[in-house]
Amino acid sequence: MRGKALLLGILTLVLATGVLVSQEVPPSDAGEKDAAVAQRRAALAQTGRYYLELLVSGQEIRLCHSGVWIARYPFKDLGAGYRRIALVPRGSAGDWIADLWPAGRLDPPAQQKRLKIIPGDETTSPTPGKADVIPPTLEELIPVPPLYFIRFEDGRAIEIILRGEIPGARLEVSTWRQRWNDFLAGLGLRPAEALRVRVTMDAKDGSALFRSLPQGPADLLVVP
Repeated sequence: MRGKALLLGILTLVLATGVLVSQEVPPSDAGEKDAAVAQRRAALAQTGRYYLELLVSGQEIRLCHSGVWIARYPFKDLGAGYRRIALVPRGSAGDWIADLWPAGRLDPPAQQKRLKIIPGDETTSPTPGKADVIPPTLEELIPVPPLYFIRFEDGRAIEIILRGEIPGARLEVSTWRQRWNDFLAGLGLRPAEALRVRVTMDAKDGSALFRSLPQGPADLLVVP
């Protein structure tokens, strides 16, 4: 009896865990999508804010402002999926290409290390021709986790997985936190994403993206 109960408990745990169901990039009319992208780009350029572009075919994420890109972050692989609960699909996320995802924020948020400067006296004052205090770089000030999300206001999210050695400071995060969140979402105790896009990046590019994102929320435009 105890063995059956244990087996049932394990089975319940597995089935209740939210599983990412693979979803093909939806086919669409190229001309129609290009027109929609051009219209949304023009609107974003007028906001005077930073925003992101996810280029599906171009395999890169861009940081943009005023209609032009400022930085490019290439990725290796992209997969899309939606959640299911106890093997029952929650439903397709629909056609998300050429769509605008509003108000994206980092999870975990970027945390900048505090820089403490202790004043010196005449014995520590700088001398001509000799370097004084060298300010730290962003790589030293902002630690980056090996896995992070950009979560959007409409319930969609981008999961970014870094491969390789993270340059500079590294933020240690527990993978169990995400597994626990997925488990609770599978039980229906926590909201699950309407759509999750999983992107794999070299650690150098993924770290640069994490450190470059603006403090405020940033919209994202998905480009075919």
